[in-house]
Amino acid sequence: MRELLQIPAFSRAIVALFACGTAFPLLGIYILSLDLIPVRFGVMHLSLLGATVGLIFGVDPVFFAMLFSVAAGFAIAGLSSRKSGGTSGGAMALLMTASLGVVFILFYKTNIHAIEAFNLFWGNVLALDRMEVLLVVLVSALILAGTIRFLRPISAVLFDRETAYAFGFPSTVVYTGILVMVCAGIGLGIRITGALMVDAVTLLPALAAQSLKKNFKPTMLLASVFGVCINLGGFALAVVFDLPTSPAIIVVGTVVVLVCKLAARLQTKKKEKGVSWRASSSISAH
Repeated sequence: MRELLQIPAFSRAIVALFACGTAFPLLGIYILSLDLIPVRFGVMHLSLLGATVGLIFGVDPVFFAMLFSVAAGFAIAGLSSRKSGGTSGGAMALLMTASLGVVFILFYKTNIHAIEAFNLFWGNVLALDRMEVLLVVLVSALILAGTIRFLRPISAVLFDRETAYAFGFPSTVVYTGILVMVCAGIGLGIRITGALMVDAVTLLPALAAQSLKKNFKPTMLLASVFGVCINLGGFALAVVFDLPTSPAIIVVGTVVVLVCKLAARLQTKKKEKGVSWRASSSISAH
């Protein structure tokens, strides 16, 4: 293992996985709390389209993926602020399907190399160069800094946007900021885990943390801890058993989620037994 750490590709991968492991699970909390699952699918496919455009023009696909994703974030925020109630599931399904269709047409017509196309779908963290790792660290730091700095208004918006506005928080601005952060993370995640496996570094740690049913701050902290452990654990599993990194991270993340859910269920049963025992003791005493 020490020899592997001396290889630049491996050391860059570990830095990137650690950085996104601390920050991207917070995006998962936002996605789950605001019910952005349909939006996430649409943005994933738009970022895939952007990355494909980047390949065609010979530009780093991460740049165009993030550009398309952030633009989608502002567009979605604008639609969500309308009186009609925001984006519908049908509109996002149309966007997702149309983007994927255009992507495959571009693959066919521009003769993009099969390996490059494969990396867009499945990711390749070992292929990150120094500038891309720096971008991952920078975006992760911005997500963490923004969450810490605006924790109160963010928590209020996640609870209820109208209530947050009633308490004097700029709910529209905060909601837009959350969407832009989520979309930027999805766009960047294409390079790390691929378009089809962004959930590995966002939703799985968030699901594990939320299953423990803690308060908001502990949940955010646990999500980051789980994110780092899942990313590095999955990477180690991939190295030891010669597996692709992204699926290995998903396997580890799934196990962590199931263990957390089981622990939460056992804790609930333990509390219920304690309550029933105290109730029976009280009745027998009378």
